[in-house]
Amino acid sequence: MDPIEEFKKEVAESIRKLGEDEDLKSLTWDWVKKVALYRYTHNFNWLGRPIIQFPQDLMAIQELIWKVRPDLVIETGIAHGGSLMFYASQLAMLDYQDAVENNTHLDPANPKRKVVGIDIEIREHNRKEIEAH
Repeated sequence: MDPIEEFKKEVAESIRKLGEDEDLKSLTWDWVKKVALYRYTHNFNWLGRPIIQFPQDLMAIQELIWKVRPDLVIETGIAHGGSLMFYASQLAMLDYQDAVENNTHLDPANPKRKVVGIDIEIREHNRKEIEAH
């Protein structure tokens, strides 16, 4: 078997076993509930903006974005804008890859892909930081 395919098979098997491990599921939920008391997800930034996400979730989202290759990401509830920066940087890398693969010009001021953030209230200081980023 091709070493890359062998590695993918090992990863799939590991994920399957992790999903079946009831003790691990229980420990994970205990950990998530406990760290929520300390606002654990507030400890992280993406490109200088607070992101308020579990790092593990960001890795999974990155994998989905790379696989699906969306032209548009819509986020509801943007807080400080870190997730917007995360999505925008992921989509910018996809635009860059497309330009390299197709030997085309990349114009950062006119990206092919877009991110839209929607919130019932965007505080002025956050709006200013997001728009300046």
